[in-house]
Amino acid sequence: MALDLRHVRVFLAIVETGSLGRTAEALHLTEPAISRIIKRMEEHLHVQLFERRTTGMELTAFGHALLPYANLLSAEAARAVEEIDALRGLDRGTLRIGSVASAAIMTLPPALNRMLARRPGVQVQIMEAVEDKLAQALTNNTVDIVLAGEMAEDRDVLRVGEHRFSDRYLAIARAGHPLHDRGPLAFDDLEHAQWIMPPPDAEPRKQFVALMTKLGVAPPRIAVETRSPAMIKAMVAGSEFLGWLPEPLFAAEQAAGLIKPLPLRELTVPRRFYVYRRRTSFVSPAVKMFLAALAETDAADAQPWPRPLRGLDESVRTTA
Repeated sequence: MALDLRHVRVFLAIVETGSLGRTAEALHLTEPAISRIIKRMEEHLHVQLFERRTTGMELTAFGHALLPYANLLSAEAARAVEEIDALRGLDRGTLRIGSVASAAIMTLPPALNRMLARRPGVQVQIMEAVEDKLAQALTNNTVDIVLAGEMAEDRDVLRVGEHRFSDRYLAIARAGHPLHDRGPLAFDDLEHAQWIMPPPDAEPRKQFVALMTKLGVAPPRIAVETRSPAMIKAMVAGSEFLGWLPEPLFAAEQAAGLIKPLPLRELTVPRRFYVYRRRTSFVSPAVKMFLAALAETDAADAQPWPRPLRGLDESVRTTA
């Protein structure tokens, strides 16, 4: 027997709110009604979906297994309504975009401006994260489309295009850091430096460690860990810590004279960007409109990133 879509939505609401009471309030139902719906689902599936704890409702292993499919069922039902509305000429729909930070900063504003000028009734939700989290969000159907660097294609994730925008990771330090006075740098110059980085499970940290391994250099001391680019920039600008960030993320701080890239060619890593969607998902009208706007923005962009950085580019030429 197929799952009842109404029951699926109750299941997802409990996952989101964490309690029967808040779910009942959000869905304008009673707690006993919510309990009966979940009991029916569990009887239908012959498994327990939630554990009732004093802190709230927690998914069991079976509940976690159901979650991505429940998200998919709910989202695809909404997309079907959007497609019908589009055929009726109604200006509606929701677009859920996942993007790495630099692509969100540089590409989403003009693309969304184009799209929403034509379809102002579409609502846009943006999730900013690194590639591993975005791949998970795409698989779990919490976003419809992703702008990111390299992500592995699999049975769920499909690459549908390459964006003209590109950036590069750079090692950075505060503008007055003593390392800026040494000219072109070698890794030995960084021997005693302390770094601020994302935690080991974050994709940028993995890329950094893989780069150091490829170069045959021992990873530096990571003194502070945070997933926040804003915190990394604040710590670099206000201390002796070094960081490693995509260029667009510190462009404002560089323009303000707070942060400068270090002239170390080996840690300058270019990055291309791609567009991904779920392989088996229905492509909603909102996604189609966004892809068209993104392509138009890409074609009209006469100033691709990265812009030249005088000090860094000179050091690269002298050490190449």
